[in-house]
Amino acid sequence: MRMRRYSVLLVVASMLALAQGCGDKFDTSALGAPDKSGGFGDTVYVLQQPIWNGFSHPTDIHIGYEPFVYVAEATANRIAMLDLAGGLVGYSRAIRNPVAIAQDHRLNLIVCGEFDTTISGTAATFGAVFKIDLVGAGHSIAQARVTRVYFDPLNASRRYTGAAVLADNSYYVTRTGPNNSSILDPDDAVLLFDKSDQLRPRVEWPSLSVDGTGLTTMTEPSSIATFLKPSTDFLFTQRGAKSLFRAQWITQRTTGDVTQWESYYTPARDGAISFLRVGLFKRPEDVTVDNAGNIFVIDAETDSLYKFNSSGFIAQAFGGPGVMLHPEGVAFFDKTLYIADTGNNRILRYVLSTDIK
Repeated sequence: MRMRRYSVLLVVASMLALAQGCGDKFDTSALGAPDKSGGFGDTVYVLQQPIWNGFSHPTDIHIGYEPFVYVAEATANRIAMLDLAGGLVGYSRAIRNPVAIAQDHRLNLIVCGEFDTTISGTAATFGAVFKIDLVGAGHSIAQARVTRVYFDPLNASRRYTGAAVLADNSYYVTRTGPNNSSILDPDDAVLLFDKSDQLRPRVEWPSLSVDGTGLTTMTEPSSIATFLKPSTDFLFTQRGAKSLFRAQWITQRTTGDVTQWESYYTPARDGAISFLRVGLFKRPEDVTVDNAGNIFVIDAETDSLYKFNSSGFIAQAFGGPGVMLHPEGVAFFDKTLYIADTGNNRILRYVLSTDIK
């Protein structure tokens, strides 16, 4: 049976007023009808106090396995380490313009950032992937060694925008840049590194097209996320102006002797699910998943958070101008959403609640 399509009201004046009022509670009744029959249920996210202020352009947030909270502060050139109550534990050694954080199962932090150097007497800035060895420093981030594990010495314009770890400690990194004329090695790509930080041969990478507008097209990727269960699947977001599907779920499928990377969702099979709705996202900057397989996308242009169930139907959306300002990071842990409210230099926390009184 074909699913019926409903409109979703993402930001309404009443929701903004509610966000700024006592309790800062977002009620799903303000969102309009859901995409899938059955309604939104009785779920709301409640803004927690105090708000964590005082960050320096926070571009990403990650909840580690310990668990600690890690925040990439782009203009301060560092990673902040916090406890779950928001108390500062320490700062990393300098990493220029960090924009993405992940953590492997050995508790190393993987950071996408930059470094400055000089080539033949001329200053240059390269994008790079770094690792922070927390265990070797007794989990003192201030003392932890920062190692540059990868950069492309032939391409100073390439930047690394997202990292996500797989079950065996191999990891994906999204890369972007201005030169996508090469069919064999375009700037916009997903890279695969093994657990020893060695870049795998390109035949092993998830190969996505940089030309066109359809599914499995990648232009200006901004983030990547993997799933909690062992899988090679990944989610990514992208900013490219031509991209019709600015958030995608990519999976590996085998037909006969042929294995290829495909979109997990397809309109022919899944109908008009909201995850594939053209124009829903404007500038998605980060994506994450929770234990139940719900997908969360943060959009820096609409200043909003979108939640989808694992079937690709929208379950919630909230935010808007006056609530967030160009948010670029989102993480989930223990019924709590953590949002890097980049333009306001703060971290917002929304706790899942079934109390909608």
